[in-house]
Amino acid sequence: MKNIKITVNGHEYQVEVGELNTSPIAVTVNGNKYVVELNASNTETGIAVPPNSKPVSVPMTRSQPAASMPPANDTHALRAPMPGLILDVCIKPGDKVTRGQHMMSLEAMKMKNSIRSPRDAVIASVGVVDNQKVAYNDMLVTFE
Repeated sequence: MKNIKITVNGHEYQVEVGELNTSPIAVTVNGNKYVVELNASNTETGIAVPPNSKPVSVPMTRSQPAASMPPANDTHALRAPMPGLILDVCIKPGDKVTRGQHMMSLEAMKMKNSIRSPRDAVIASVGVVDNQKVAYNDMLVTFE
């Protein structure tokens, strides 16, 4: 495994990359394990893919490093459940919300997801705005 550090849109990632001459490639990004398929017709990468290689199902476990996970008892914060684009924010600090109330929309993988309040609360702060890109676990809202 080769370890590299990259920065994308201001977010730093620690990346471990497996053998590049095979497909799929095992990749670990900030403790999250992924399987990456290489397209043999993509010569821009400069990676040689064996002509007879076939995609293989590689079981990978998804795990988050404890430091990046919100504490289990953190009832004062709501974090992004996945990377994506915040389409609209329907709340502001001081608003009272009820459990299940729609607070914002998050587009991920071309799907619109409703981010709802996990409990009855008063909004202390909103950490995102319309059309903002977010990464997994970015702070969206804090509650009083």
